[in-house]
Amino acid sequence: MAARLAEAETGSDRKVTDTQHVEEQGDTGDDGGLSMTDDESSIIRTSLWDNKKFLLISAIVNIANLDYGIDTGMINGFQAMPGFLEVFGYADPTLAGGYGISTIVQQLITSLMSIGMTVSTFSAGPILHRTGRKGGIWLGGFFVFVSTIMQMLVTSVGALYASRLIMGLGSGFLLISSQLYMQEVSPPHLRSLNFSLYITWVSIGSLVGAVINNRTAAIDGRASYRIPLGIIIAMTVVICVVMIPLPETPRHLAVRGHHEKAHKSLRFLRDASYSDMQIRKEMGEILHAIEVDKQNGDKVNFLDIFRHGNMRRTVASVSLAAFNAASGSQFIIQYGVYFFSVSNNGSAFRSSVIVFSCGLAGAFVSYLYSGRIGKRPILMIGTLLQGVWMLGMGVAYSAQGLDKTATNTILAMTCLYMFTFCAMSVPFSWQVASEIPNQQLRAHTVGVASAVSFGLSFVLTFTVPYFLNPTALNWGPKYAYIWVPANWLCTIFVFFLVPETNNRTLEEIDEAYVTGVPIRKFKTFRAVGAIQARRDAVRGEKEEGQ
Repeated sequence: MAARLAEAETGSDRKVTDTQHVEEQGDTGDDGGLSMTDDESSIIRTSLWDNKKFLLISAIVNIANLDYGIDTGMINGFQAMPGFLEVFGYADPTLAGGYGISTIVQQLITSLMSIGMTVSTFSAGPILHRTGRKGGIWLGGFFVFVSTIMQMLVTSVGALYASRLIMGLGSGFLLISSQLYMQEVSPPHLRSLNFSLYITWVSIGSLVGAVINNRTAAIDGRASYRIPLGIIIAMTVVICVVMIPLPETPRHLAVRGHHEKAHKSLRFLRDASYSDMQIRKEMGEILHAIEVDKQNGDKVNFLDIFRHGNMRRTVASVSLAAFNAASGSQFIIQYGVYFFSVSNNGSAFRSSVIVFSCGLAGAFVSYLYSGRIGKRPILMIGTLLQGVWMLGMGVAYSAQGLDKTATNTILAMTCLYMFTFCAMSVPFSWQVASEIPNQQLRAHTVGVASAVSFGLSFVLTFTVPYFLNPTALNWGPKYAYIWVPANWLCTIFVFFLVPETNNRTLEEIDEAYVTGVPIRKFKTFRAVGAIQARRDAVRGEKEEGQ
C-alpha cells in the first residue's frame, strides 16, 4: 500500500482540500499520457437535480425511522392517557384524570424497548453481514408489526412488557439497517443532507404521535391508544413494500465479493446524469478501500473492531452514538408529557406537541447548512447550547418554583433544547459515528455503538421516574441540572477526538485512519490512495476503449 500511495503522491503535486477531494483537474502526469478532464475526474455531481433519484430513495428509505418517532411520541402520552391507564394503571380520584401509573410500569414500558434495541443493534453486525441492509429492514419490520399487534390486544402488564421488548428489537434493526443503507449509497456531499432527512422523519413521527395522542386522549376506553398504534402498523407495511424494488448497497455487495452486482447497484442508485466513467471510478475507489482493509484479514471478525488500529475508530464511533443518551434527550422524548404534568403545566399534551414541533423545525433548519459547514463546529456549538438550555430549566424552577413564569420558562427552554438537539446534535453525531468505521466492520462497529447508546438510554429511561415521580425523589425540573455538565463534556470530546469528515468519501475517511492522520488534519488530508484508485479506473476504461 505504501508504494501505491507514493506513486499517487508523485503523480500530482496539487493541494486537495476537503471540497476538492474528488478532483484531479487536467492531470497528465503519470497516467501514460492519458489526460483527465473535470467530468472524468470527479465522482460527484453537485446539483440537487442531478441527484434527484438519490434524494427520492433517501426520502423513501428513511421512512423506516418514522415508526421509532411515532412510538416515542405515543408512549410518552400513553402515561397520561386515561384509556391506557384504565388497563395498565390504577384508579386515584386525587390525580388529574382520575388515574395514575406506578413507577415500575413507567420504567419498564420505556426501558424494555431500550433493552430490545440494545440487543438487536449489538447483534446487528453478524446478522446484517449475512442478510444485507435490506434484509435487516424487513426483519425489523416483522418484529415491529408483531409487537404492535400485541400491544393492541393484550390487557396484562406482563404481556405489555413482552410487546415493548419485541418493539425494541424491531426498532433497533430498522434504525441501524436504514442508516447503514443510506450511508453506503450516499454521494459524499449528500450524506449530511441524508441524515437531516433521517432526523426529519423521526421528528415527524414524534410529532404525529403527539398530535394523535392529543386528539385521542379524550376518547373513552382502549380505542384511545389503539388508534395511534394502528398508524405504526400501516407505516411498517409501507416501508417493507417500498424496499422491494431497491437494490442492496454496492459496498455490502462488494464486501461479499459480488462485484458485478455491486456495479449494477451503484448504476441504479445514481442518476442518468452520472457518466459510466464516474460510476466506474467510484466503484474502483470502493474496491480499493476494501482490498486495503482485507490486508488485515480476509474474514470479518467481530473482535477486529478492537484490533488492527480499529480501536481509535471504535471509541470515537461509540462515543458519538452515545451523545443521544448523554445529552439527556430521552427524559424529554420519553417522559415529556409526564414531565410537564408534574411541572404544573395545565396543557401537558399540547405542550408536548409544541416541543416536538420545535424538533421538526430544527430538522428542517439543518438542511440550510448540511454539507456546507464542518460537522465538528456544528456538534460543538450544539452540545454547548443544549447544556445552556438544561441549565435554564433548572434555574427557572430553583428561582421561581412552579408558578406561571417558571412553567412557561421551562417550556421555552425545553423547546429550545429540542430545536437544537434536532438541528445540530443528533443528525451529525449519528452520521459521523457511522462514517468512521471501515467498510468490512461498519455494521459491527455501528451495531456496538448503537447498542451502547440504547443501553445508556435504558439506564436513563429506567431511572427517570425515580427523579420525577412524586412518590419517589420528586425532583421535577431540577433533574435538568444533571445534564448540564454531560452536554459540555460532549463538547470537549468533539474538540479533541472527533475528525472532520465533511464532504469526504467513506474511502477517504478510511484511508486517513489507516495512514494515521491526526484528528486536526483530517480536513486538509490528501487521500492519495483514493485518488490513485480513481485514476486507475479511468486508465482501465480508456485502455478498454482503445
